[in-house]
Amino acid sequence: MTPEVLKSLLIAATEQLGWRADEVKDFTSPTFRSRPIESETKAIPGLFGLRLGQYPVIVAPISLDTVEGVTAELKKLHAQMVVARSYMYEREVINAHLFLCATAPTATGDWARLVDLIERDETVCRKLVWIPKQTAVQESFGAFQARTFLSMPWEHMTAVSDAQLDQTHELAQRLLEKHGLDQAVAQQWVSLAEKLIDDPESLVTELVLTKEALK
Repeated sequence: MTPEVLKSLLIAATEQLGWRADEVKDFTSPTFRSRPIESETKAIPGLFGLRLGQYPVIVAPISLDTVEGVTAELKKLHAQMVVARSYMYEREVINAHLFLCATAPTATGDWARLVDLIERDETVCRKLVWIPKQTAVQESFGAFQARTFLSMPWEHMTAVSDAQLDQTHELAQRLLEKHGLDQAVAQQWVSLAEKLIDDPESLVTELVLTKEALK
């Protein structure tokens, strides 16, 4: 699988959100914006620069072979991202991402450790690795997308207005009892506070009367 496939999938996913998706070739330039003649990095083949909504992204290949190999590739990609940042809007630099398409996962399972090494390293920008499945490209991309800013799980959730976090009556009563009120008084105070929440003057009067009545 190639980074170009990942680029196409990212663009399609972005457009499904109603966001604008643009290819930005300047993000893969080997020269800084302010120094167009001097080459700061060696050109890296297979790179794509994208702006997905408000997120600048470089899509790149990564070979998951050895720690040494991954480290060397990351060093080059970090240098490229530093150059790419000179072409980004100031407000979007903080959102810069490297999306890496694995081109050669090892058969020994060591690739999992290499992916962890890559994604834990937030030098220059955040990095995520896509490991495509030849027989289930869309499925593997869906799992990758779910870890990115293109995932919006809240759009598929049903709103809940009576979650346990909203049930504070028992907590309030326990706190009142802890600070010296009898159980019956604490129960009445919580009930009054809920009923007279928009009438603080009446609430204070009723709280005092209730305490006196239940002594």
